[in-house]
Amino acid sequence: MFRALAGQAQHDSDVAARLRVDHLSQQRDRDREPLLRAIERGQLSPETDVDLAVEQLVGPIYYRVLVTGQPVPAEFTDRLVDQFLAQISPPG
Repeated sequence: MFRALAGQAQHDSDVAARLRVDHLSQQRDRDREPLLRAIERGQLSPETDVDLAVEQLVGPIYYRVLVTGQPVPAEFTDRLVDQFLAQISPPG
């Protein structure tokens, strides 16, 4: 259903606006929460760009769902998180 809505949003500005306001903005807030909690716990640097981190972590999932149609198993999302953490962790 999400692919159909995203497709329709390309041609219908009202659908696009509702999708952004009613779903995507709320989902983005939910996506930010674990990162904000990790910053509060000291597990991520306070300088972490949370919005960029969300895009890095969630973008590949949307790509699979909307473009390739591939499944998004837990192993895939676990690898995304592991790779993200490896990129932001100091060496050693």
